[in-house]
Amino acid sequence: MNNEINPEQNVLMLNRSRMELSGISEVESFTDENILALSSLGDISIDGEELKIESFSAESGKLVVNGKFDGFCYFGNESKRRRRLFSKS
Repeated sequence: MNNEINPEQNVLMLNRSRMELSGISEVESFTDENILALSSLGDISIDGEELKIESFSAESGKLVVNGKFDGFCYFGNESKRRRRLFSKS
């Protein structure tokens, strides 16, 4: 992948059970309850249950996730993702 990051970001959620994201450079961590991804516009945390990464391509920047979504949050580039701003109650 080249050093230029495309700032365009799209997020499409279908029926709270499928999410398609573009502009993703890396999946930093994932469990069946949380996925942390790095994007061109900030880090992204996806919370839910039974989360599964269907596909990810660092080359195209496309990430597809299936599961039951409870939360979705952007973290600014200056704030590190050590705090969870959006969590299940």
